[in-house]
Amino acid sequence: MMRLLNSKKSGILLLVLLIASLLFALYYYVILPKKDEVQAKEANIQSLQTEIKSLEQSLASFDEQLEVPMQETLEMQKKVPSVRAVEQVLRDMVEIEEVTGTRMESLIFNNYDEPVADANVGQTNTVAEAEAKVNEENQENSETPPISTIAQENIPPELKLVTFTFDIGALTFDSMVTFLKEVEMLERVMKIDTIKMSLPGEKEKLDKEADTIIKATVQITTFYYEGQE
Repeated sequence: MMRLLNSKKSGILLLVLLIASLLFALYYYVILPKKDEVQAKEANIQSLQTEIKSLEQSLASFDEQLEVPMQETLEMQKKVPSVRAVEQVLRDMVEIEEVTGTRMESLIFNNYDEPVADANVGQTNTVAEAEAKVNEENQENSETPPISTIAQENIPPELKLVTFTFDIGALTFDSMVTFLKEVEMLERVMKIDTIKMSLPGEKEKLDKEADTIIKATVQITTFYYEGQE
C-alpha cells in the first residue's frame, strides 16, 4: 500500500516537474523572445518618433528660411516685373492723372526693341483710350523715341527698359509736384529721367485771359527682368 502511495506521489511530482519544465520552455523559447521583440519594436518606434520630430523641426526651420527669400522675390517682382506690363503703366498714369487733377498729353513709348503697338496692351476702358492716344501721337509725328541715359550704361542683359515721355499740365505747382511724387511712390520702380517745366510769368498771372497752366515735359524709365521664373 505504501509503495502504491509513493508511486502515485512520484508520478504526480514528475507530472508537476514536466509541466513546470514545459511552462519554462514555453516562456524561455516563445514568450521571452516575443517580449524582447516587442521591446525592440517599441524602442524602434520611439527612435522613429524622435527622428520624425527632428525632421519636422528641420522642415519648419527650412520653411522659415525659404519663406523670407520667397517674400523678397515677390516684393522684387512688384518692383521689377518679368514682363513689360505697359498696360499697367498706362493704367497707373491715368489713375494718378485723375487723382491729382492733372492732364497728360503726347505719350511716346520706347520699348527699345518693338513699337508700343506690338506690346501687350489691353483694350479696356481708360487704358485703351490712353493707348489709342499713344498710337495716334506716334503716327502723327516722327519724333525720336525717348532714350534713357541708363540704356547707355552696362546693365545685365536680362534687365530691360521701357522709357516713355509725355507732356503734362497742372493748374497749380502743388498739383504738378503731387503728380511726380505719386509716380515715385508706385510699387513698380519708376526713374524720372528728366523734367522740363515752364511756369507762367507775372504778366500771364495778371492777365485773366492768359494761359496760366503749369506745363512740363517728363521722361520716365521703368524696368522689367526677363530672367525671372
